[in-house]
Amino acid sequence: MSQIQRRVAPKGDFNRDTAVNIELLRQRSVLFSVLSDEDAQAIIQLGCVVQHPAKQIVFQVGEEGDHLLILLEGRVKVSLTSADGKEAILSILEPGDVMGEMALFDGDTRSATVTAMDHCTMLGLWRRDFLPFLERNPHVAMKLLSGLSQRLRATNDLVGNLSFLNLPARLARILLNLGQQYGKLTSTGIAIGLKLSQEELGNLVGVSRESVNRQIRLWVEASVLDYTHGTIILKNSDALFRESLNFER
Repeated sequence: MSQIQRRVAPKGDFNRDTAVNIELLRQRSVLFSVLSDEDAQAIIQLGCVVQHPAKQIVFQVGEEGDHLLILLEGRVKVSLTSADGKEAILSILEPGDVMGEMALFDGDTRSATVTAMDHCTMLGLWRRDFLPFLERNPHVAMKLLSGLSQRLRATNDLVGNLSFLNLPARLARILLNLGQQYGKLTSTGIAIGLKLSQEELGNLVGVSRESVNRQIRLWVEASVLDYTHGTIILKNSDALFRESLNFER
């Protein structure tokens, strides 16, 4: 049995009655967005409930990829670590997000590490159950192929756009995205309900903590945002939006 299989829930945790918000899945997963309610529910019924405590590694880069996970409760971070130990956070996922989809098709090793930020409840779908389902339902395979193509196009566009952005623009886009996902409107601005250190922000943007510190300090002085012990309040999101459109290197 592989390392990742030892970490997930046993067969006894199989639960065909697990509540999954299909509409939320459509909003957050390119793969599920192309499926009908009937097809999406049929795939979900193949799943198995998985629990992961906070701070636990869900799977690591290089591990065998034999299943995907649908996040039902909690949050996880997706990251890579350099040879000298520096972490780059690729994204932060929340309920409704799907991770490890490619493993269902190619069975290749994981391309990133996923770590639980909170106690997480997930629904796992294994390749050994999924591939026979596709063989019995070829129309679903065609829809999923279309979804994967959409994701590839979106990724190409994202990489191309980010390559032209300077640090303030990249950081502004990250903060605006966090505001959309975790923001709550207050009397002083949009409070991001996710505490992030400057090092974690640097990992999200792909720069050093010192670089993020300098830019955050400039924005605090200009009343664009407040940053206190990891808590971020966007006081002038219009200014951040204008900064996010700056393509000067």
